[in-house]
Amino acid sequence: MSDKLRRIVFGSLGFGIVLLIWEIAGRKLGNALFAPPSAVALEYVDLIRQGDMLRQLTGSLQQMVVGFGAACIIGMPLGVAMGRSRVADAVARPWVSMFVVTSTATLVPLFILILGTGFALRVTIVFLSSVWYIALTAYNGARGVSPMQIAVARSFGAGVLQTFWKVTLPAIYPYLLTGARIGLVHAIRAMVLAEMFVIIGYGGLIHRAGLQIDTAPTLALLITLMIVSLLLNGLLGLAGRLLAPWYEQQRVTT
Repeated sequence: MSDKLRRIVFGSLGFGIVLLIWEIAGRKLGNALFAPPSAVALEYVDLIRQGDMLRQLTGSLQQMVVGFGAACIIGMPLGVAMGRSRVADAVARPWVSMFVVTSTATLVPLFILILGTGFALRVTIVFLSSVWYIALTAYNGARGVSPMQIAVARSFGAGVLQTFWKVTLPAIYPYLLTGARIGLVHAIRAMVLAEMFVIIGYGGLIHRAGLQIDTAPTLALLITLMIVSLLLNGLLGLAGRLLAPWYEQQRVTT
């Protein structure tokens, strides 16, 4: 049996065991405490048929992408600058380190007062939740670039831009991709968090479902969010491999 087939078999087996345990526990506890997968599946079909879940999810993801994209555009260059420049490191890193440990939930009420409850609020919360992780991961990658490699490139007459493009960027690329994937997870969480505060969008659906006696709607919405998160993370990884095929080849051979 090949390694890939073995992973599929054991992964499917583990998934089936979890579903079985969940079904047994759910039937014992009842829908009010922890609905079983059979009840969640029926509720999921009903949510799909109603159409509101997919409509709200699509709108929420569009706003999440804007905030996450802005976090990548700002966080990656910021992290690289901190890692390659002592001045940038001294000026920016204390702030980045401070904000990365600050709970975004504590900032939501403040930004509601400043920005209201619309598009700007959700984009801002997503941005603030993900940009610091992206910057710190890029920072660690930039700090790890070998001075020897840069010295060799300079000795062969490479300029600043050539050195960055040919040496620094390939060296930090895995960190940029990892930072983006970590930031994406926090961006999706922040999207739901911001919407639950103001009870709109997909987060609003989860909030209203949580007020019901039956837990099946809440679990169905959460499972949908998990599936979407896995798909988006996988697509981001695929895009990263397509942009830099050499990285995948290097990862396989090492």
